[in-house]
Amino acid sequence: MISDPTSRAAIGDAATTLIVNAVQVDGALCDILVAGERIAAIAPHDPGRPLPEGAHAIDGRRRAALPGLMNGHTHTAMVMMRGWADDMPLMPWLEERIWPIERHLSREDVYCFARLGCIEMIRTGTTFFSDMYWHWHGTAAAARDSGLRALLAGAIFDLGQPERVPEQQEQALAEADAVSRYGPRVRYALGPHAIYTVGEPLLRWIAETAAARDLPIHTHISETAHEVAECVREHGVRPVAYLERVGLLGPRLLAAHAVHLDDAEIALLARAGATVLHNPVSNLKLSSGGPMRYTALRDAGVNVVVGTDGAASNNSLDLSDDLKFAALLAKHATGDPTAMTADEALGLVTTNGARAFGVDAGELAPGKLADFILVDLDHPLMFPGHDLAADLVYSAAGRAVVTTVCNGRVLLEDGIVADEAAIRAEARERWARLVASL
Repeated sequence: MISDPTSRAAIGDAATTLIVNAVQVDGALCDILVAGERIAAIAPHDPGRPLPEGAHAIDGRRRAALPGLMNGHTHTAMVMMRGWADDMPLMPWLEERIWPIERHLSREDVYCFARLGCIEMIRTGTTFFSDMYWHWHGTAAAARDSGLRALLAGAIFDLGQPERVPEQQEQALAEADAVSRYGPRVRYALGPHAIYTVGEPLLRWIAETAAARDLPIHTHISETAHEVAECVREHGVRPVAYLERVGLLGPRLLAAHAVHLDDAEIALLARAGATVLHNPVSNLKLSSGGPMRYTALRDAGVNVVVGTDGAASNNSLDLSDDLKFAALLAKHATGDPTAMTADEALGLVTTNGARAFGVDAGELAPGKLADFILVDLDHPLMFPGHDLAADLVYSAAGRAVVTTVCNGRVLLEDGIVADEAAIRAEARERWARLVASL
């Protein structure tokens, strides 16, 4: 995850936007320089090194530098639904509590709520998120304005109703065409919600459009046993085989949840080069089934990335919490305490995320995008400090993050995120109006 800092080029006087002094990288004290959006150099710490002209300095003493975390699956704007619909089964949760209020959302609501969700991710060390939600432009503007990096899927639903297909197609193409207005940190994915909310003709069109435009496809799949049973009843095959039938199964596929898989489906996912997005906390909270078959997926060669899901079903966007549950579930499911180590868990949201989403980050190295975090080694939950990865995954989580940098821009420093108070106040007002409208 972090390569040997002693082999790096010397730090010179090139135009530099950020310098981090005395940062602990894999046990060594190093200085990290950022030029523009990328890491310019990493070198052993030199207390006598002059600060390059015009650089912004951050004191990294007693701080550990790690790659920024990548949230594989979330619905960022749902942060305002935290605690809104707890302790319910999945379908009543959706049909009775979530979808009714979502029908009243505006683009401006989604923008405001997504900004608030981005703040939570910034505070807990996430620098990239993969999202699917309504009012795509609202989340895109929020990602742009927050400074984070994002792959955003516009939610596609036709509920199997042919008359809705043209509208959904037009919306998806318009969103894909508009993504450039939000800058290079924001990318577009096609987002068929699920096989039970999107009919086969539209799924086939999505597969064709993704291939023609080289777009990722982000969908929910095999989240519940009921979904699997209904797929077999209606189509004669299990969900992953159905995805293959309609043309969605391939290296572009980002398959969220994937809790209920048999051996044949895992083999299909592996051969296709698809990515599975594991959401352990949400799956546990909604009782979506037993532990996802992580070790079988990993051993078959399937790339697995961890996500938080939305705050309505987690109820947190602190990705490190999900890493703890992912590791514990893997151990519990196999009876093997080594089934997923803390180092492996961190890899699921760094190197695996970079591979899944095509982001030139996920490790600290010169030339990589400057997406990284600093963790307070003196935080009580990091004490006594026997193992950095174990402390992050099993103990401190995002609470120990003190600095977040994305694309070379400092988003969190000294506990401050820009505009947080104003965004929080507006979110409260908007939520109150939404609830009053029900």
